[in-house]
Amino acid sequence: MSADSSATPTAAVAVMTPVPERAAAAILGSMIVMILLLVAILVQTTWVDPASASDTPPVPPAGYAQL
Repeated sequence: MSADSSATPTAAVAVMTPVPERAAAAILGSMIVMILLLVAILVQTTWVDPASASDTPPVPPAGYAQL
């Protein structure tokens, strides 16, 4: 193996090329759509209709232990 520091191995050198604008826009757009869809699913699954909500707690079963 050569001790010459000017010789760089080709596997260690990675050339960073910028992402094209169309690809960046597509990635950003898909991320925004995915976030909005996930928020919509979360809201839909956790939504409680105010008409079905009750101020009184549910009545426990007859054999339920009371403290």
